[in-house]
Amino acid sequence: GLDRHARILEGEAGLPAALASLCIDGSSLAGVRTLLTFRPFAELPRSVQSAYLARDLTLVPCPASLVFFHHPRYAELAKSLPHATQIPLLHLFPRVEQSCTIRIAQSGWIDEIDPSQPDRHHRIANHVRRTHRWERVTRHERDVHAEPDGKYTDKISVALFSTDPDVLELYGKPMARNAQIWTRDYALLLDGPRADHDAIARAAHAADAGGHFGYRFVYPAMRAGVRELYWHLPIIARRTGPDGADVMRGGPLGYVTAERDGEAPLILTPQLLNRPEHRACARCRAHEPGRRRFTTSDNARKILDMRELLDVALPPSFARSLLRIAKATTLDAWLAHLPDVAGDRVEGARLSTSLRHCIAEDDEPGPALTLAAAGTRAFEESIWRTIAMLSDDEHRQRENADGISVNEGKHGGPAAKAAHLHVALRRDLEPMGELLHARYRALVAAHGMEGRAEIVDHVFRWETDFDYPWMLGWAKNQAAPAERNVICIVPGRDRSEAVIMADHYDTAYMEDVYDADRGGDGLRAAAAGADDNGSATSALLMAAEALLPLSREGKLERDVWLVHLTGEEFPADSLGARALAQALVEGRLAFTNEDGSERDAHDVRVVGAYVLDMIGHNSDRDRDVFQIAPGEGAASARLALRAHRANQRWNRAATEWNRQPERASAGRAQRMPDGSMIPPLFAHLPLSGEVRVEWEPRSALYNTDGQAFSDVGVPVVLFMENYDINRTGYHDTLDTMANIDLDYCAAMTAIAIETVADAACATNV
Repeated sequence: GLDRHARILEGEAGLPAALASLCIDGSSLAGVRTLLTFRPFAELPRSVQSAYLARDLTLVPCPASLVFFHHPRYAELAKSLPHATQIPLLHLFPRVEQSCTIRIAQSGWIDEIDPSQPDRHHRIANHVRRTHRWERVTRHERDVHAEPDGKYTDKISVALFSTDPDVLELYGKPMARNAQIWTRDYALLLDGPRADHDAIARAAHAADAGGHFGYRFVYPAMRAGVRELYWHLPIIARRTGPDGADVMRGGPLGYVTAERDGEAPLILTPQLLNRPEHRACARCRAHEPGRRRFTTSDNARKILDMRELLDVALPPSFARSLLRIAKATTLDAWLAHLPDVAGDRVEGARLSTSLRHCIAEDDEPGPALTLAAAGTRAFEESIWRTIAMLSDDEHRQRENADGISVNEGKHGGPAAKAAHLHVALRRDLEPMGELLHARYRALVAAHGMEGRAEIVDHVFRWETDFDYPWMLGWAKNQAAPAERNVICIVPGRDRSEAVIMADHYDTAYMEDVYDADRGGDGLRAAAAGADDNGSATSALLMAAEALLPLSREGKLERDVWLVHLTGEEFPADSLGARALAQALVEGRLAFTNEDGSERDAHDVRVVGAYVLDMIGHNSDRDRDVFQIAPGEGAASARLALRAHRANQRWNRAATEWNRQPERASAGRAQRMPDGSMIPPLFAHLPLSGEVRVEWEPRSALYNTDGQAFSDVGVPVVLFMENYDINRTGYHDTLDTMANIDLDYCAAMTAIAIETVADAACATNV
């Protein structure tokens, strides 16, 4: 890109031989307007300095940018910490998280000595706000105090290393894994993303001893296999014409480095797809000012992307399920209106035509496999009784961390009193696991499948970067693995493939007995979990009733694994899903049989996973809606299409059944005060399954076990109610049978079972 008035200063390292003719020593600058050099300004020839200061010469790169490039201490740190030369530039900016197209991680210095000491040469950034994804409102700044014993004098150190329960509150964890730390002498102390338990402990000990430490929080890089990807995109200045139009087009795309420690980076060249329809989508956004989400652009992109993933034209009903538009608006009406909202009517009409080409004629969803039994009163009553049993007080303490030694002396406040809550120093996950085993054994025997169906455990250890001795559930794992996913294997003809249907059988700590602003006093007490997640656990038990006969009759093409995952809730944080997904992709999965022997499963290929989380509450905000939330990739998209067709089959059947005399005059299911009485007979409830792709803000996939499968490439779809984090009955004392809508729960259960059966019986998934 150098023009005839540009030259290169002699001595630049790594200069291609072909450019040698452009090099000058700087003694004569006649006719030179631009000079390329990476030397610090102070080391440039005086003639060059003078010409630059007189604005007769442009230096590329700008000398100011090279202040960071030539910082000697960070250059030394970069030998042990990749990309450390970025750090002095980061120090100029505050943390930027929201409402921006660029994210800037917090960086600064930790001062673990008396803050009044005179020897301070850097800006001290000694506070971090510890946010979490469940945070409902803007609360008090977190990490504003050191541990009670005064172990750390700096709030950043508290955030990085403290395991004090009052510091962590309900949803916090030490953040050292997300940080890099160096000493006052610029020697690397901690590279959090690559650190293990011992490395973190050494860094914490060093901080505790006192001193002056630099730090930055880091975002994980995009990965391709074992390499991290970084896009090096030049920042360029560009002029605009008098009408505001760009006069510089096709700017440089830079390059991508695929990096791995100890190896030379691979250099990749970006190639823009330059798809006209997607460009038109992007331009739609400019004509919808003030709307950052749910735009025409996003809706059009969903149809284009899904058409490409499925490689077939989309059924109109499926295309409509992708769109975030008013409920009464039809697909045809939206497509017809598109030219009016695209900004340019000609381009909008062209985009509308392109989208119509993505859509096929409506297809027949096919015959039902399992829905006949779901249309019965017995089906509904069984769901109700099962959820009531799963959420009773006998099995209340199903949080993986239970019991909590620091609960002593705490009562939970008014909410705990109203719920007649009693917390003991025990954990009920083990007896709940045994109860599930017993239920499956009875079902297997009832369907004559002994010796064929299997009930097994996936046993593993809860391992953490920090120690939590006040969590007895965590402490149990230090002597031996004490966590397990409970699995019922329903056999198919091809034992080398499996479809997963999963829930989580642990429950969450309740905010209204913990948070002071809700009347709590720091008590960690597990919710009854009727909806979260007894509703889904019940669905898996009902699935066994439907799938065991199909297996006995030889109708299943592949196995179905009914997987009760442990540790979805904080602080375990999708523990069971991560353990299972990791074992799958590493090819080392093994189960433990009921007699204690090992059952090898390393060579089974999971062709898809359907994860169920909270399927029992019909949101008052938007009725009769649930989400079908696929993970990334074409295989997840195909699983979502199967779920959509199962939804269609249910709605068709429900409409027909509601014409029968006993249902014709029935209304919606009543909410009951507790589980002792089943709601009176109600009409079957047709539902609207909204397909929410993984990048759509309304998808709750990221907040569930489903994300763990998507992250490692296992095709996955989440079944979930129309999630409302702000409602009562979520992570509080009101997650009881009083919040269960049985007509909604029965419909979701039936649709999920039908979907899994469809995937298990299909020749190709």
